[in-house]
Amino acid sequence: MASEGSFNTSAYNNRHLTFSWWVNSQDIGNNKTNIGWKLVGAGSKTGYYKAGNFKVVINGSTVYSSSDRIELWQGTQVASGSVDIYHESDGNKSFSASAEAGIYYVAVNCSGSGSWSLPSIPRQANLTSAPDFNDEANPTINYSNPAGNSASSLQACISLTGANADVGYRDISKTGTSYTFNLTTAERNVLRNACTTSNSRKVTFFVRTVIGGNTFYSTIERTLTIVNANPSFSSSNLSYKDNNSTTVAVTGNNQHLVQNLSKLLVTISAATGLKGASISKYDATINGVAKSITSAGNIDYGVINSGSNLTLSVKVTDSRGNTTTATKTVTFLAWSLPTALISLKRKNNYENETYLKVDGSISSVNSKNTMTIQYQYKKTTETSYSSLATLSDNVQVTMTKDKESAWDFKIIIKDKFGTTTYNTVLPKGRFILFVDTKKLSVGINCFPTKNESLEVNGIQMLEYDEIASW
Repeated sequence: MASEGSFNTSAYNNRHLTFSWWVNSQDIGNNKTNIGWKLVGAGSKTGYYKAGNFKVVINGSTVYSSSDRIELWQGTQVASGSVDIYHESDGNKSFSASAEAGIYYVAVNCSGSGSWSLPSIPRQANLTSAPDFNDEANPTINYSNPAGNSASSLQACISLTGANADVGYRDISKTGTSYTFNLTTAERNVLRNACTTSNSRKVTFFVRTVIGGNTFYSTIERTLTIVNANPSFSSSNLSYKDNNSTTVAVTGNNQHLVQNLSKLLVTISAATGLKGASISKYDATINGVAKSITSAGNIDYGVINSGSNLTLSVKVTDSRGNTTTATKTVTFLAWSLPTALISLKRKNNYENETYLKVDGSISSVNSKNTMTIQYQYKKTTETSYSSLATLSDNVQVTMTKDKESAWDFKIIIKDKFGTTTYNTVLPKGRFILFVDTKKLSVGINCFPTKNESLEVNGIQMLEYDEIASW
């Protein structure tokens, strides 16, 4: 780019004109350059020629025109002056100049022209760097402002869309090189509320320069990240109870659940989304069973088969996908149906006198459970049982049961939650070994029915002669 220049016109008999120009000054604010110029006689011709019809055009405008004829010597200054040339909006400018005259003749017979680029005029500040930043930080930008104080305004902002100054414009130093955005709470919330479905998004840093009524922008796109925004949620947001009034009536505490009987009802109170996020769902898991709800409330797990404490885990997810997990221990009490060891036999395995003893067992249920043992009986040939009778745990009772008949016994063991029934048979009375002196026979586990025989379980094994030899 030139700060001065010149050209020569064509000549008549070694006489011509020289046009020259130079920069007087530049007005950054008004985006213009003032140049000085002159038109001078030149050439090796001695003496002079009469010359006239002079004309000088600079940047498309005639700056000198005269039809007067003068003596044109070498070095004669025909005309001079200064011209304001306005630059383009980017601060650059090219211009041209031309000159003509009639040397010796009245008609124009000598002319010339030239073109040049003027030194650029600083127009705008430019961003040189900007950071990726998080919503809790104060980002610092770096910039250059070649116009300095000639700029009537120099400001910076942060835009979410590239169109609006969402974090508003603020003045920055015209002679500085960096600026830190000390964001207010309101400005941080603007950024956060524009980023509620993701933990990051693109934003644009702007530097705006106003010079001579013209506005210029420099931009850099960067990434905003939301940090420390997991939902606010803890074990205090979790509660549970046994939703079975029958079991609660026994345990006296709805925080104690009875295995396979109680109905677990979980209640979740609302989590709090942070930094503009909303809560999307709650995922609850206990004993390997997962259930989900989209808003705070109850989850009915029903009956759970566990005899020991379980951990309830609830994970809350917000609209950005951030999660927080809270846990709570759920108390379970072991329970199963009553069981028993039953002893039912005749005296000597034969007589009418009969003994019954029941050794029952129930779940403690935190010492809230109790047991009842009852029994009833009938001959195997009958259809109706006797009335229920009660006996004490592990205490033998004695009764009389006709040895000529077999008897069905029903043993019923109850606790506060369930009943177990056992059915057992008291066989007819019989000796293990019986000698019939009238029949001269022996019965094992039976009375012999034949004369002079050995019978086992009612089956004849040997006759008399064989017994005798045996």
